[in-house]
Amino acid sequence: MSNVHRRFRKETELQFLVTAQELQFELTKFVMREKNIPKKWRLIIGQPLIAKVDELLDNLNYANTIFPTNISEYEMRSKYQTLAVCNCWQLHNKIVRMIECVQSVKIENLEKIAELLTNAEVLIKKWKKTDKERFKKLLADGGDKPESE
Repeated sequence: MSNVHRRFRKETELQFLVTAQELQFELTKFVMREKNIPKKWRLIIGQPLIAKVDELLDNLNYANTIFPTNISEYEMRSKYQTLAVCNCWQLHNKIVRMIECVQSVKIENLEKIAELLTNAEVLIKKWKKTDKERFKKLLADGGDKPESE
């Protein structure tokens, strides 16, 4: 961990990815604790939660590996960013179901996860908006030619 106090840390360029990874770790640890999710609920509730947060990270990584040089690459990157935002909403719904179905789940134990999920969604939307601005020229050209031509 960094020796810089949290309040002095600046947001990294890939903060959306860092936050999503932290969400993945926290959610996985939460689901695997017996006092939070009893074993009888892990297959039905826990496994889909972990699979969905893994899908969120997959979509972010896919989007991040594409640096658009033409409109189709931009659209593909944007598609994965949109899927990542959808994953955030799906996670939210699965967490609500977990709270409603599993008596041992306490809302106060989910505060950090809820904060990370909200932050991840905001950061992904911010990244998508930044991309739209960054690739405005590419979008305005509307062609499939690389920018350097």
